[in-house]
Amino acid sequence: MREAIGFARLAGALAAAGLLACGITASHATEPAYPSRPVKLVVPSVPGGPIDAVSRLIGTRLSARLGASFYVENKPGGNVQIGANYVARSDPDGYTLLTTSPAHIFNPLLYSKLPYETGRDLTGVAMMARVPLLVVVNADLPIHTVADLVAWGKAHPDRLRYGSSGSGSTANLTGELISMHTGIRLEHIPYKGSAAALPDLMAGRFEVMIDTLQLFAPHIRSGKVRAIAFTGTKRVPALPDVPTFAQSGYPDVVANSWLAIVARGKTPPGVIEKLGHTVTDILAEPEVRRQIADFGMESDVMTPAQLNRYFVTESERWAKVIRAGKIRVE
Repeated sequence: MREAIGFARLAGALAAAGLLACGITASHATEPAYPSRPVKLVVPSVPGGPIDAVSRLIGTRLSARLGASFYVENKPGGNVQIGANYVARSDPDGYTLLTTSPAHIFNPLLYSKLPYETGRDLTGVAMMARVPLLVVVNADLPIHTVADLVAWGKAHPDRLRYGSSGSGSTANLTGELISMHTGIRLEHIPYKGSAAALPDLMAGRFEVMIDTLQLFAPHIRSGKVRAIAFTGTKRVPALPDVPTFAQSGYPDVVANSWLAIVARGKTPPGVIEKLGHTVTDILAEPEVRRQIADFGMESDVMTPAQLNRYFVTESERWAKVIRAGKIRVE
């Protein structure tokens, strides 16, 4: 029951944050000069990865548009907890922001205790990018479609294994989502990162892997892995012949990774509004959209209120998956 209680608390807090973000129409008197000094954008990963790259791209554009430096500070570790806790303990003034991912909503459901309360201590500012996930198999298997995957899984109920970047990751939960809605048993094999798992997929030590097209693309071209389906809502132009799970008969198998900016809870609504509108304008720039696409992502726009509502609905949806899969990370 712990995760259900934790979700109820999170949902209520996030809903309250969403309502707060809605009531900002005329309150621009709060800190009208924002930003009047440098703004720290905390990235909960090591330098050089996609989260870091998109954060630096948006930070550079924010600096140009708002006239103050937006600089990245990397604080990796703890499945984003280290960076999130840092921002959760910062002053609620909009000068310390966090780039986050689905771990933002997963962690309260996966961990018995966090050093911060997500809905109370952090509030949504802007969505930046969505990352479609791709399901691939070892190319030696006679699996070419989702129907083949389901049939093979049912014929070999103890032999269908999937590797992921770690327990509690988006890939792990997506594997459980697939299992829940297709009726096949998928045994999870966690690794310390996708780069460590991929060689074992190609060597046949497990059968299925779920991650980004960017990771798999060279190995799809070489024929070492085979793309089966995307878990997003639409096909990806780079692989137009690969359908989604929804197009393959499983409309409930929808999962994406994403990148969003959040701020310390109780940050002035006028600051949240200004940041959210500016990021929306930045994402409309063709060059920004092109660069995000080059990272294997697609730009996505949500207002602060929409983003906080998205956190609530996604938390509710994934709580069911976590309960069904009995997933715990301690």
